[in-house]
Amino acid sequence: MLGYASLSETVDALETAVAGREFIAGDRFSAADVYVGAQIGFGLAFGAIKERPVLAAYAGRLRERPAAIRAREIDDALLPEDMRGKM
Repeated sequence: MLGYASLSETVDALETAVAGREFIAGDRFSAADVYVGAQIGFGLAFGAIKERPVLAAYAGRLRERPAAIRAREIDDALLPEDMRGKM
């Protein structure tokens, strides 16, 4: 386990990284948000990361970006009709 800490220490570091700022690298959305946000969003959605208000707010900001909403709409349009809105 050389090179990283425990899960709780890692999640603490992520929380510190996004606390008090809109995005991970400051006030501008970047590729870092695509990667880190995907990991946090997945972890929160599937219970690998316990809910923390700061992380939930960060994931919510990313999920509600206009580009993210458009991407989900495009993805949903490609699904069979009975599957739309369920993923």
